[in-house]
Amino acid sequence: MASATEVVVVGAGPVGLTLAIELARRQVDFRLVDRRVQPRPGTRGCTVWQRTLETFDLMGLPTADFQTRAVGYQRRVYHPFGEAELAVDLREDEGPHPLPLLIGQQETERALTERLRELGGEIERGVRAVDVDQDADGVSLTLEHGDAARETVRAGWVISAEGSHSVLRDALGIPWHTTRFGGTQLVQVDAFAHGLPSDGPGEAHLYMTGDGFLGTLPLPDGRRRLFAAVADPDPENRLDPSVEEVEAYVRKLSGAPDVRLASPLYNWRVRLHNSVAAQFREGRCFLVGDAARTVMPVTAQGMNTGIQDAFNLGWKLAAVIAGAPDRLLDTYDAERLPVAHDLLTRTERSFWGGVGTPPTAEAVATGVGKQQQARGEKAVDYRSSPLSRQSAERPGLAAGDRAPQVALLGADGTATTLYDELRHGGWVLIATAATPGALPGVRATRLAATTRETAGYYALALGETLLIRPDGYVGYRSASGRDEDAVGYLTQVLGG
Repeated sequence: MASATEVVVVGAGPVGLTLAIELARRQVDFRLVDRRVQPRPGTRGCTVWQRTLETFDLMGLPTADFQTRAVGYQRRVYHPFGEAELAVDLREDEGPHPLPLLIGQQETERALTERLRELGGEIERGVRAVDVDQDADGVSLTLEHGDAARETVRAGWVISAEGSHSVLRDALGIPWHTTRFGGTQLVQVDAFAHGLPSDGPGEAHLYMTGDGFLGTLPLPDGRRRLFAAVADPDPENRLDPSVEEVEAYVRKLSGAPDVRLASPLYNWRVRLHNSVAAQFREGRCFLVGDAARTVMPVTAQGMNTGIQDAFNLGWKLAAVIAGAPDRLLDTYDAERLPVAHDLLTRTERSFWGGVGTPPTAEAVATGVGKQQQARGEKAVDYRSSPLSRQSAERPGLAAGDRAPQVALLGADGTATTLYDELRHGGWVLIATAATPGALPGVRATRLAATTRETAGYYALALGETLLIRPDGYVGYRSASGRDEDAVGYLTQVLGG
């Protein structure tokens, strides 16, 4: 068999679904395939951080309904090596989504799938990629169906969202660098936990002892996610842990000898590692999510970071298909590879699994403070990106910064918001002038509040303008207020 399409996305987890939605929002012809006949069960990536909720909002997902089925994640309480507990409030008051959520990954995938279907997209299941070959004009992708029939798809672009064991990454010959945490293992289960110290609503507890690390956090059905990073007595043991094995670690690490776990689900054992690809682009093929970098699950960042990969790439790929210069796609690697390296570095620095010399309680407190701002992912910026330009150093938002939600007035004077405008999928011009200029394909708006009221985040003086990228980051900041400056920037980025 042979067929053709503009884009093939391989892998229909949260990352592949996000990318497919971004293409569907922009009327790009694509196929989304997944080797699994049914969605993978289990709660797996169960933490959804604030920036991811913003992203879902911009993609058109019903986040209010999503929140009703989740636990609002309010606090993390650290118990470091018998010292006084350290409580961290996870609330971020800036923005419409102050709290992260705890919700099973199967629910996140269900919400993304429903949104994709609203846009006319579907998942082709029981289809796996087995080989790839590309040239200057496109990609020939070999797909194998459940009946072993093979199909050659001719596509303009191919995206691997397959996970850490990416067939396409290997076929493309992209180097894969791995750091293993030898001598340790992670055992995990979702279960009702009787006898643990009482927890407040939406409160996680993290215990650090000389024997390892224990995390426990609430799930919507009343169970708790319990995971222990400990010394590995038998590296050859590939069996899922019994509830009794996990229960023994929970008792030992929490110091609560009477803990009893009931109704366990999704028992899991894994040897921990961090891995990252040498590059995220190879010609017309791209890596996103765990295919691009795999981070140990104890940080609760992997799924969220992968979703941001897809959100970054989706609008750029659609723009190039619509006629933008190919160099726009190079900025995906330039922007997201440093984010991956930073995440892996932070993870390796903070990990403790009961092997080697444990960190001091003081070091834990210092590390927790450094992690706090980065955790919700709002602090990620692209200031060093080739896409980030501004005419002069100014206070407030810089080119490459995430643009917070703000009240705006449309070109006709009607009230709107930045998120309302970004949901259309294009660029947004924010001006301080009474009548913003019109740019082709750009939604022109102006600040609804005075400069004094917006000084905390935007700090725009009269005559200044911002061009907000479709993913909600500042692309361009100008102090001139001249339309031709913004037009020149967009022409370089998008062509025309």
